Amino acid sequence: MQIAEIKNQNEWEEFNKKQAYTLFVQSLNYGEFYKRLGEKPYIIGIYENDSLVGGALILSVHAKRGNFLYIPYGPILPEKNKAEALKLFTKFIFDFAKSKKEFSFVRVSPFLEENTENRGLFKSLGYKSAPMHILAERTWLLDITPDEETLLSGMNKNHRNLIRRCMRENVKIIKNNDPKKLNTFLSIYTKTAQRHNFFKFSDQYITNEFSSFSEKNEALLFDAYLPDSSLDSSAIIMYYGSMAAYRHGASLNINKKLPTSYLLQWEAICEAKKRGIKYYNFWGIAPENSPKHPFHGITHFKKGFGGYSRELMHCHDLPITNKYYINWFVESIRRIKRGF
Repeated sequence: MQIAEIKNQNEWEEFNKKQAYTLFVQSLNYGEFYKRLGEKPYIIGIYENDSLVGGALILSVHAKRGNFLYIPYGPILPEKNKAEALKLFTKFIFDFAKSKKEFSFVRVSPFLEENTENRGLFKSLGYKSAPMHILAERTWLLDITPDEETLLSGMNKNHRNLIRRCMRENVKIIKNNDPKKLNTFLSIYTKTAQRHNFFKFSDQYITNEFSSFSEKNEALLFDAYLPDSSLDSSAIIMYYGSMAAYRHGASLNINKKLPTSYLLQWEAICEAKKRGIKYYNFWGIAPENSPKHPFHGITHFKKGFGGYSRELMHCHDLPITNKYYINWFVESIRRIKRGF
């Protein structure tokens, strides 16, 4: 096995889209998004007999608590020789980060199953369990390859009835990929965050992320309007490779009898089917039997559409310098305040 920075970026994009679960946070567009934030993306490839078998999009992050390299839902590792590939990758990324002289650690959020083997593998190479997560570590996935009637029949009965009620009552769903239309979403997103007390991304973050993907029609904004033309709910959905992802959502829930979010999600799923996408990723859910978890309410909503849970490894850090422990302390306090 060999490892090197990838110069032909299209090689990485083609490889990423061949994975069973294609991850938009490992795409070239996600790197472009981070450029808009003033950061720098790097793409590292793992090769075996000159064939690309793994690697990662790596992002620089400069924060008050410390600078680090971040690997969202990566690295991607080959099933065969996974341990050897990770050992090679870890040595490379450690030396790479150290050579830059500005990063105190490397953070990885692997899209790998949460189990003893994977945890032990990372621990053996010097990774430490991070004080906080960045991406969802419990996701809810739905295989959307069956026909629409089969998908509807697989839902919770209440979900199916609410979707059909919204249709009968003429709830209107409008979709577009124009970043100029984000203002209304951002307005109700702020109100939703205040009502449910969850962590809110900045307007700049959401706008830059949406703009980076909408330029290639890989992100859509869905707005749901009540029969009186009042905007009631809104969501940003990513469409990349074999997977659509419910990235951001907001709802005012004005009319309790017409919860428009149900029809909005159904329309987003139907759009994914039209594009030939295999999976719909509802993103983060709460752990089982966690009524106080901030995602508890939305978890019931997501699970009601049918599907299955995928438990992912917790975020891990690879310390580079002793400054890492300052970040560890700050984030440990922040995790306690956030509640999870």
